[in-house]
Amino acid sequence: MLRHKELIEKMSLEDLASQILCQEIYDYDDPEKIEKKLADLKPGSLFVTDMSPEKIKMYTDMANKYSVTPVMVASDIEYGPETAIKNSGYFPHPMAWGACNDEGLIEQAGRISAQISRKAGVHWTFSPVVDINFNYNSPECNIRSVSDNPERVIKIAGAFLKGLQTDNLMAAAVKHFPGQGVDDRSTHFVTTINTLSKEEWMNSYGKVYKKMFEMGAMSVMIGHIGLPCFDDEVEENFGVLPACFSKNLLTNLLKGELGFKGCVVSDAMTMIGACSRIDSDKEVPVRYLNAGGDVILFPEPGDAKSIVDGVKSGKLPLERLQDAVDRFLSLKEQVGLLKENNPQFESSIVVEDTVSNVAAKIADKSITLVRNYKNIIPKDIKKGSKVLVLGVFEPYFQRKPTGKEFAPLIDEFEKYGAKVDYIFNAQYDEIQNILPEYDLVVAACKMSSADYHG
Repeated sequence: MLRHKELIEKMSLEDLASQILCQEIYDYDDPEKIEKKLADLKPGSLFVTDMSPEKIKMYTDMANKYSVTPVMVASDIEYGPETAIKNSGYFPHPMAWGACNDEGLIEQAGRISAQISRKAGVHWTFSPVVDINFNYNSPECNIRSVSDNPERVIKIAGAFLKGLQTDNLMAAAVKHFPGQGVDDRSTHFVTTINTLSKEEWMNSYGKVYKKMFEMGAMSVMIGHIGLPCFDDEVEENFGVLPACFSKNLLTNLLKGELGFKGCVVSDAMTMIGACSRIDSDKEVPVRYLNAGGDVILFPEPGDAKSIVDGVKSGKLPLERLQDAVDRFLSLKEQVGLLKENNPQFESSIVVEDTVSNVAAKIADKSITLVRNYKNIIPKDIKKGSKVLVLGVFEPYFQRKPTGKEFAPLIDEFEKYGAKVDYIFNAQYDEIQNILPEYDLVVAACKMSSADYHG
C-alpha cells in the first residue's frame, strides 16, 4: 500500500478537511498572526510569493507543527523563480517563449526554475499557463500565453512542463482549465466564458490538455471560467457555472472524458468569478468538492468546518473528500514529501545555469519583425545621430512605470554613438515642434496584461 493510503486511514474527519486547504502567506504578513491562523486551519499546503528562502523555511516549519502530513509549498512560477523567491530572477514572459520557439531553451528554463525553487523549499508551481491567446484583448492571457496556435502551446508549454518536473523536483499545475483566452474580461472581476463549440474546444484546449496529461502533468488549476458547450447547467440571472462549481466540467469532462488522474486545485476562491456565484462562503468548499475539485486555494477561516459539516449532514460524501485527499497526498508523494525520514536534499541541488544567461538567450531568439512598412528597418544610425524615444504606457493599476523599462533600448542606441532623448507618455502638442530635430523617432510601447488594468 502506498504511504498516503495509510495516512488517510489514520486521519480524522477534521484532518481530512484541513489537508486540502492551501493557505496564502505574504512577505508583509505578521508571523504571530500567521501562526495563529495556521494553528486554527492546519492546512496541508501554503502559497508564498516574493519571499526569501529563510522566511519560506520559517513558515514551512511553522505550518508543519500543525499539519498531519508534511506541508507542500506552492507558488505561481510562470516565468521564473522570482515570483516565489526574492531576487532569484525572471525569464521573458511566455509570449516570448512562443516567438523564441526553442524547446531546449524553454525546457532548460523550466529545469532552472525547479532547481532554484526546490532548493528554497518550494515544491509546487501553478504553471505552465496553457491558455490559448485567441483574443489578444484577454487581460489574463496576452503575454502570459505562449501562442494563439494550439500546437505551439503544446510544444513550448510542454517543454517548460517537462523541465519543471525533471527528477520530480516540483509538481506542475497546468492552467486555467477549461481555457482562458476567448473572453476579453478577467475572472478576478467576473465569471468569464469560453464560447467555443464542442468541436472547436476539443481541437484546441481539449487537445492541449490531453497532451499535457500524456506528458505527465501532475495537477491542473481550475479557472473561474464557464464552458457552455459542455455544461447545460445555467443559473437564473448569472448564466453558466464557473468550472470550479461544475460537475459536468470537473468530473465528467476533466476526470472522465479527458481521463485526468492527478490533483485538481482551484484558482483563488476569493476571486469574484467564483465568490459572486454563492450566497454564503460556507457553500464554497462543499460545492467545489462535489463538483470534483480537490485542493482549495486561498481558503476562508471557516472552510474546514464547512467541509466537516457537509460530510456530517450528508451534503458531501465522505468518499469524495477521501478521494480529494488521496489525490493531494499522491502529489506530495511524487515530489518526495511523504518518504520516511525524508532527507533534506534541497541543499545538495545543483542549479545548472543562471537565470539571466538563459533569459538573455530566450530574449535574443524571440525578437520578431512583425511588419516593416516602407522598409524603414533596419535604420542606418550613425555616430552623432539624434534619436527620440517615446515611451508609451497603458494606464496602470497595480504598478507604476519606473522610467527604466526602455533602458536596454536606449543603451543600444548609445552604443552606436547616437544621442538619445526620452519622453514618457508625451502628448502630441508637447513634441510636434521638436520632431524635425531628430533623425529617428521610436515609439516604444509597453501595453501588457501584466500591468493588470483589467
